[in-house]
Amino acid sequence: MLAAGLYLILGENGIEVVYPPIEPARPIEFVSLEASSEVVEGYWSTAELNSYNIPLDSIPERTLVRLDGAFSCPYGRDVFSHYGRRHGRNHRGVDIPVPPGTRVVAAFDGIVRLSTYHRGYGNIIIIRHPNGLETCYAHLSERKVKSGDVVSAGDLIALSGSTGRSTGPHLHFETLFCGHSFDPESFIDIRGGTLRSGRFFMLHRERLD
Repeated sequence: MLAAGLYLILGENGIEVVYPPIEPARPIEFVSLEASSEVVEGYWSTAELNSYNIPLDSIPERTLVRLDGAFSCPYGRDVFSHYGRRHGRNHRGVDIPVPPGTRVVAAFDGIVRLSTYHRGYGNIIIIRHPNGLETCYAHLSERKVKSGDVVSAGDLIALSGSTGRSTGPHLHFETLFCGHSFDPESFIDIRGGTLRSGRFFMLHRERLD
């Protein structure tokens, strides 16, 4: 029995096996396995919440995010408002119920890109990380770092509060790639204070807002 696609013909030298044509390799479009240096080092602004302003359809379908550096998430509490639709709007992060004045720490090593006051977020800090992600911490009562400061995972960056449009004391926490948010709980166990993934996390464009 011949394998699928093969057949026999009678040629000059007797019976010959005819092999199907092999299609040339085709590149996989819009797939990246690691954030580019431009994503990590470029698009820098100390004033804009979204310093990238990159259309969603221009972001790779998949990006491999490295998680092999230090990580810190010490809150150990259940999220009371998850990522996604809330009151007819998209909630771009998670809300962690913590008392006012709770220490807020950097999740990963990085550089503080933004440290300012915003009418909606209140006191807000955004940190750019070497793996291409940004993390956002909002409704803070006090900011302890400024734009350009280098921080390590676990460093104190702020105290929690209820500034901006907030219904009570909590930490609003976001994870972003190229200015587009995605669910932090897809790779962080906030109650357990650990990463759900190993050394890498595959970020799919369809999960970005």
